[in-house]
Amino acid sequence: MRRWIGAATLALLVVSGGVTLAAPAAALPDTGSVIVPSGSDTELTFETDGTVFHGSVRTPDGQTRGAALLLPGSGISDRNGNQPGIAVSDVLSRTADVLASHGIASLRFDKIGAGATGLGAYTPDTIGEYGFVDQVDHAEAAAHVLSERTGIATDDLLVLGHSEGGLTTLALAERGIGGGFGLLAPLPMRYLDLLRSQIEGVAESGRLDAADADTVRRELPRTIESIRATGTVPSDQDPLLDQLGFNAYNAKFLQESDRMDPPVLAASLPANTPVLLTCSEKDLNIGCDQVAPLRAALGHTDLQFEHFATANHSLEELGPVPPSSADMPLLLPPSAEYTAALHTWASSI
Repeated sequence: MRRWIGAATLALLVVSGGVTLAAPAAALPDTGSVIVPSGSDTELTFETDGTVFHGSVRTPDGQTRGAALLLPGSGISDRNGNQPGIAVSDVLSRTADVLASHGIASLRFDKIGAGATGLGAYTPDTIGEYGFVDQVDHAEAAAHVLSERTGIATDDLLVLGHSEGGLTTLALAERGIGGGFGLLAPLPMRYLDLLRSQIEGVAESGRLDAADADTVRRELPRTIESIRATGTVPSDQDPLLDQLGFNAYNAKFLQESDRMDPPVLAASLPANTPVLLTCSEKDLNIGCDQVAPLRAALGHTDLQFEHFATANHSLEELGPVPPSSADMPLLLPPSAEYTAALHTWASSI
C-alpha cells in the first residue's frame, strides 16, 4: 500500500518514492518548552463504519466548561498529529494541554491508517475505497462520542483541525457540528490546487532534477483534470506522479476533498462564530498569502487571526533559523506564538 499524502507533507517531500531533495540544513537549536502538561488522558474506543477507532480523552484537572474535537493533518497522522518517520511534533496533544488548562476537555483519535486504529475495516487492497467523505463521517462519529462523554451538545463543541484537518473541520461545520473552530495552518484552497502549487514550487526550486521537473510540468495538469472528472488517474501517466501520491490509492480521497472549497465553506459559518485562524511566514507548505482569501471569507465571524513569524507547519518553534527540510526529522519545541495565541483564544470562549 502506498501512503496517501497531502498538504501537511507535500512541500517538504517528496516522501514516497525515489525523488531526491537537497540535503537538510544543520541541526536546529533548542529554544525551550512553552507548554506545561495539563489534565489527564483516558483511553477510549468507538466503533463506526465497521472500524474500531482508538483515541484519548483529555480531562481538565478542575471543572470542565467546554469540549473540543482535535483533528490531525494529512497522511498517516495519529491522535497526537505525528506520522511515521517524521520527528514527533505532538501538535494535537500539546493543543490538548493548553485547552485543558482552560477547563476544556478534548478528544483526539487515530484516524484510518494510523496508530492503534490501523486500517480498520480496510485492507491494503481496498484502501483506495477510503474517501474524504469517510474521513468526515468518522470525525462526526467522534464528535457524538465526545458529546455523550461530556454532556455538551455537538453544535456547542469546539472543533480544531491542523492542516488537512482544517478542511475536515469546515466540512463538519457544514453538517452543523461545532460552535467554534480552530483552523491551524489549514488547507486554504481546493485540495488539488494546493497540491499543484506545492509540487510546482518544488519543481521550480531546483530540488527536483531537470528531467523530473519537466515531467511534473507536463503531466500534472492532465492528472489533476482526470482526478476531478473521473476520480481516477490516467492509466498512462508517468510513474513519478504515482510516487508523488497521485495514484489509485489516493484518487477517490483527492477527488472528494477537492470538491470542498475552504473559503466557500468559511463564508457559510454563522455570524459571530468564534474562529481561530493561523498562518506563519516559516510554513513551507502553506503561505500566508494563500490563507488571505480564507481570512476574508471569515470576516463576518468572531475571528482571531494570527500571523506567526517563527512557527513551522507543524506549529513548532524555529526561532531565528530559516525553515528547511531539516524541520521534519528534528525534535523541536512547540511554537511560542501558537501557544500564546491558543491561550488567548481558549480564554475568550
